[in-house]
Amino acid sequence: MTVRTRQPEHRRRGFTLVESMATIAVLGILGSTASFLILDAVDDYTDASVRVQLHSEMSIALDRAMREIRKIELDTSAADVAPDITSMAVTLLQWEDSSGNAYRLGTSGSELQLQIAGGAIATLLTDVTALTISIFNEDNADLGASCAGAGCDAVRRIAVDVTTQRNGVTESLRFKAFIRSTMSGAQGGA
Repeated sequence: MTVRTRQPEHRRRGFTLVESMATIAVLGILGSTASFLILDAVDDYTDASVRVQLHSEMSIALDRAMREIRKIELDTSAADVAPDITSMAVTLLQWEDSSGNAYRLGTSGSELQLQIAGGAIATLLTDVTALTISIFNEDNADLGASCAGAGCDAVRRIAVDVTTQRNGVTESLRFKAFIRSTMSGAQGGA
């Protein structure tokens, strides 16, 4: 009788400790690189989202301010066609209507505020870091940084620049509006 002995099967060779550690190191490097790419994408998305939100809020606020500025009435006590602007500074515009009600556009702290017809002051925009109001005459020439009383009679256009900052994102928006009552052909205008 023959005795058969079994030949040992080829042993399966496993990973060595060095190979395992090298694999873990490579996977760690790939994972950290991927996480940085993902975090950058999330940061970019967050910044874009904040920028869109700021732009939307600014558009709504400045649209409201522009509508009120365009409606500035004529100064009936002036000899010529003149808007009823009582005073203007770089960060504040004040005017009146025919009933003597006061209007005001300006900043208080970090808020852009509008007061209509002597009523309550409404906050149009928060997180304001800069507000610049500029005035221009009929020929679009800059009339300087401020005016008061009769010195405001030549004003025909008003530009408003607003800058806001939120969560490290800065956004600026500007509008320039004609005062309708002073335009040629307007009721009471030249």
